[in-house]
Amino acid sequence: MKAVKEILQAHGYDSADEMEIGDRVTVDGGALMDLTVEKIGEDRLSVAHYFTQLGDLMSDPEIVFDLADGVWRPIRYTQHPHVHEYNTDGLPSVGDFAEQWSENLRSQGFVERAQEKTDE
Repeated sequence: MKAVKEILQAHGYDSADEMEIGDRVTVDGGALMDLTVEKIGEDRLSVAHYFTQLGDLMSDPEIVFDLADGVWRPIRYTQHPHVHEYNTDGLPSVGDFAEQWSENLRSQGFVERAQEKTDE
């Protein structure tokens, strides 16, 4: 998730390891859903687009990464309302999706908006 690493750097984190549990970075999605990156546990980082449906917070998608040993290993994938996968050993097929998502985040302007926001 190179794009997410660059977004974190734009917000003053050299790596996700520097984040405290509960630290959150949100990037304005413009016409798209905002992107939220949150440290949710020791060695756990959530990357997600969220929306509200009938008062419930929904993800489209959310990937939780295990960051142990400096490797971003996807361990949970949720896309409401029907998809939820979880495996502490990793989800290899989600890893491929995460790389494509990273490229999409860049092409959709999330990295640029994060850098512009911190330059203000």
